[in-house]
Amino acid sequence: MATAKTVRAKNIDKTEAGETLDDQTVGLNEPAREEIERRAYELYLARGEVNGYDQEDWLQAERELKETQS
Repeated sequence: MATAKTVRAKNIDKTEAGETLDDQTVGLNEPAREEIERRAYELYLARGEVNGYDQEDWLQAERELKETQS
C-alpha cells in the first residue's frame, strides 16, 4: 500500500524526469489533453468549421472520452 509520502515522492520523481502534471493525472481515468483536443477539433469540422462553439466542443469531447474510458 502506498503512503502519502510514497505518492508524493513518485510525483516529484516524475516531475524531475520531465513529465508534466497532465502526464501524471492521465492515469486517473482521465482522457489526455491531446485526445480531447483532437475530438473537439473533429466536432468543429463536423459542424462545418463554424466558430464560436469551442467550449461546447471541448466539454462534449471530454464527456465522450470519459464515457469510453470508464
